Amino acid sequence: MKEDNDVSRIFLLNPDPRLLDEAHRAGVQVRSARVEAHDESVLRPLLKEAAAAGLFVNPARALRLLADPDAVQRLVRDNRLSPDAGAVSGAPRLTVETLSVHGMHQTVGITARMPYGLLHPAPLTEDTAAEVRAVVTALLDLTGYQYGPAHTGVTLTRQGPVITGCRAGLADEPVPELLKVAGGFDLAAGAVRVLAGKLVEAARPCRFAAAAELSRPWRLGAGEVGTVPDVRVVSTSGSRGPGHFVVHADSPEGAAQRVTSLSALVAGEAS
Repeated sequence: MKEDNDVSRIFLLNPDPRLLDEAHRAGVQVRSARVEAHDESVLRPLLKEAAAAGLFVNPARALRLLADPDAVQRLVRDNRLSPDAGAVSGAPRLTVETLSVHGMHQTVGITARMPYGLLHPAPLTEDTAAEVRAVVTALLDLTGYQYGPAHTGVTLTRQGPVITGCRAGLADEPVPELLKVAGGFDLAAGAVRVLAGKLVEAARPCRFAAAAELSRPWRLGAGEVGTVPDVRVVSTSGSRGPGHFVVHADSPEGAAQRVTSLSALVAGEAS
């Protein structure tokens, strides 16, 4: 059992700047290291030292597996976590965000890839969502992952969910922004919390949030886009990818309509 004063300290391997920023904002002390995650012999002494200092750390094997896409696929195949669905081109694709603490994995968001961009939450039946959560949780259990965020790709087929990839860490934007707009859940804050050994309570989405890329040339500037009704986030292109905007709506259909209308307004596309 960790002492109470240890919960304000976390260990980050190859730290994401967003987690560093959130830890600083929350007053959480960070111990970090930058090493090659594919080499367990390099990871083990660092993790052992951090654990001896009272920090929560993952097993070296888990970090090595999740840093290797081929190893993830072998684990999925060898343990029959996904059906042999053959070609899955054109099948619905999802991204699944989880937060793990003490080896317990909580799904905090399932996002759908749409023709226009991304939609959160993914419009799934309860049974399908449960199947997706179960297969992702089973994979994380097999890796031995204990603490922190993970980002998993899943394709839906008639035979069931197929895992297409999984890695430790936060999803790239705009997925975290979608979770915040749809239900008020801060993915980075939740990640810092579980890395400190604390449980999180995910907010249930109360609306839909959709995101689409802002492709140049623009008719409107980013500042002008942000003043359009129903637009909640505008981000210009940067190191983490192209620019995008996020809107909210009461239904998937409403979200698609707003994205289409805004894309036409911003870029002058035909609606």
